Amino acid sequence: MNSIYSAILIFLFSFSTCKLNLNNSSDPYSRDFFLTNVMRAFLSFDPCPNFQTWKRTYGTGTNKTTGSDLIVLSNGDYMVSGITRQYIIPGSPTGVTNNFAGANGTTLNTFLMRISKENGDILWVDYLGEASSEVTYKPKLKKYSNGDTSVAFIVKGAEQPGTLNAKSGIGATSALFVGRIREDGSRVWFTYLDSASIGEYIVSAMDTSNRLHVFIENTGGSPANAPFVDGPAISNTSLDPGTDTDMIHLAVNENGVMIFQRYFTSSGGDYIFGAEANSFGLFVTGTSSQGTNGSTHPNPSYQVPFVMKLNETDGTMLWYSYFGTNSESDYGASRFFLKDDLIYMIGYGRFTYGSPKEPIVATDGANKHFIITKLNTSGATLWNTFLGSASENVMDTTESEPILLSNSQLLVRTQTTAVNGRFDSIPDLITGNGSGPYTIADVFINSQTGTFDRFHYSSNLSLPAMEQTERIREVCTGKIVRLNYTRYTTTPPIEATQISIENVSLP
Repeated sequence: MNSIYSAILIFLFSFSTCKLNLNNSSDPYSRDFFLTNVMRAFLSFDPCPNFQTWKRTYGTGTNKTTGSDLIVLSNGDYMVSGITRQYIIPGSPTGVTNNFAGANGTTLNTFLMRISKENGDILWVDYLGEASSEVTYKPKLKKYSNGDTSVAFIVKGAEQPGTLNAKSGIGATSALFVGRIREDGSRVWFTYLDSASIGEYIVSAMDTSNRLHVFIENTGGSPANAPFVDGPAISNTSLDPGTDTDMIHLAVNENGVMIFQRYFTSSGGDYIFGAEANSFGLFVTGTSSQGTNGSTHPNPSYQVPFVMKLNETDGTMLWYSYFGTNSESDYGASRFFLKDDLIYMIGYGRFTYGSPKEPIVATDGANKHFIITKLNTSGATLWNTFLGSASENVMDTTESEPILLSNSQLLVRTQTTAVNGRFDSIPDLITGNGSGPYTIADVFINSQTGTFDRFHYSSNLSLPAMEQTERIREVCTGKIVRLNYTRYTTTPPIEATQISIENVSLP
């Protein structure tokens, strides 16, 4: 129930034992007195008491420090994951369970840290091992039913003590680190899983039976598409000719034991960019250039986006839905958000398809625009909407996956366009004063109809410094926390970076 209405009900209940004199306005329990105080309660109620607005940075911006995910813990503090070449706490290599590996400023390390919701102070930090690389589609943290946190990262380097399953030494970047972490940073368990064909893409989902599902890139080459050597044998055969990319879907139980592993495979390249689970099932999104897992591909040899539902116990496919049009050569990656029995996706394209609630504003096929889609958990498309410019492409990377706010609006935070910094799609309202290169737009969408409620534009840092938002979480009604990532150069390799976390009201 909405918290404002709850407050009013509490106020009404407080008067339920009082005898109201509705005919005497001077009586302290008269109708006028009663209605005035109801209105005061409505106007003064704070849905997020003691919420503090702040912004803190982590990392110096000299070496690489990037964020992967942020979740809210039981008392409202934040747990954050990422990778860094620097000590997270300046001058200190010490972690709760394991210390920083290698040399400060040189070795890339995975980390977890707990941040105070009050002011952003670091309460503890831990290091999970040497990282392989920074990845674009960063793995998320998931929560067990008791509040513990699951982690899944690609690691290399020395083995940490206390593992359920040791590193096999297949290769320097061959290990998947999977762990269960308490809110105080101590480890319930962690395990290494090894394959000689691990790439750089990894996502995960936690189902309602506390099984952690990990989807990880499995590369061609030599060796080609090698499964994990730990746990049960892989349950199907790779269809890859040995030169393209599969994904492997594996699941571990709440005690860290692998339950199964299964190829997500076709004769072309296959990628998974997002995974989510709830009581309605396990869902993944990605792209494929051939018919994956027995599906019929609508446009072979081109990457086409999909959503599919999987069986949580063995990974078999329950349904599979492709999107887009054959006019498009290679769609980009998509991100998505699962809420109850609804799925919200955001991706890219140059051609209208379906029956758009908001059509593209350029000539069909001319410019790249965002495609936002709502589906139900049976795979039926409920609406498409198109967000873009009549004169230029939208920028390549969405800031974060969509989230559904408590007011039922869908929120997407994204870069706009490289020159004008504005969308030509038309909302009911435009706020903010951002414009020009690297403008950020908070896009509020009517989740029922797919139409645009409001665009809020904000200016960003002067180039080359560029700040983007990796994750948004709603803390309570109208209040959010954002995990940001700032780059201080545009010349690859991007090493001069830092992260920031900010508590803010909705713009």
